[in-house]
Amino acid sequence: MNTLELIPSPQFEKAMRRFDRKTRDLVYRKLELFLQNKQHPSPRYKTVQALKNLRPPVKEISITMSIRVTLQEFEDHVYLRNIGGHDILP
Repeated sequence: MNTLELIPSPQFEKAMRRFDRKTRDLVYRKLELFLQNKQHPSPRYKTVQALKNLRPPVKEISITMSIRVTLQEFEDHVYLRNIGGHDILP
């Protein structure tokens, strides 16, 4: 199985520092689940409609009901754009 590399943006890294260790661990577990199986229902993987015209389109996965990660999938990596509430867009 060819696993894509996760590349965090500076904005993503800065936002991650605001979370406690328990939340950061949950983020990493959900990202791992996403990489293993994008069809798994838990991450609620979907396209961000406001940014669907970017190439590649911006997608999101849910970490909790109030925290989500926005990302872009490239051929060889996944670019983690940001993490936070629904106010993290665009």
